[in-house]
Amino acid sequence: MEIQPFELPDIDLLDVFQKHWFSGAANRLSRVAPALRGQLDPGFVEIAERGLALSAADLVAAQTRRAEFGAFMDQTMSRFDLLLAPATPLAAFPIASRQPAGDGAAWTEWAGFSFPLNLSQHPACVVPCGLTPDGRPLGLQFIGARGADRQLLSLAGQFEALGAFPHLLDSGADDER
Repeated sequence: MEIQPFELPDIDLLDVFQKHWFSGAANRLSRVAPALRGQLDPGFVEIAERGLALSAADLVAAQTRRAEFGAFMDQTMSRFDLLLAPATPLAAFPIASRQPAGDGAAWTEWAGFSFPLNLSQHPACVVPCGLTPDGRPLGLQFIGARGADRQLLSLAGQFEALGAFPHLLDSGADDER
């Protein structure tokens, strides 16, 4: 086994993702009766409204950049069996929270290890890999080639089966924290 670092291309993936996500939300919002919109998640309505401001040219440009990134990832995956990345750049926060405490950023601002794979359409899964000193879980993201879902899940399962982190699966672990 050999481990090698690699770098993502110089593409503003957050911008590409937001144009796809926001325009999709605008499309979905257009199908909701105006009288029912007050019942929707305000965050969803906000991004849908931002999506309404995008032009067709904006979306086509984002689709082109998405295809370029997907091709880059395909080329990268032709050299590697698997890519590994942190699940997130921060430790877990309470499940009822939508974002880290004191952080006003949208989830896309701190989920930068996951949404690029949605763009590139490569399979990924996250497995537990440890705890912070204060007991919050950390995850390791396994990334595979397009269509290699079975291989990816097998490798991730093998990692998990090593049993290096059995305390994460113990249902009583939260009782001590």
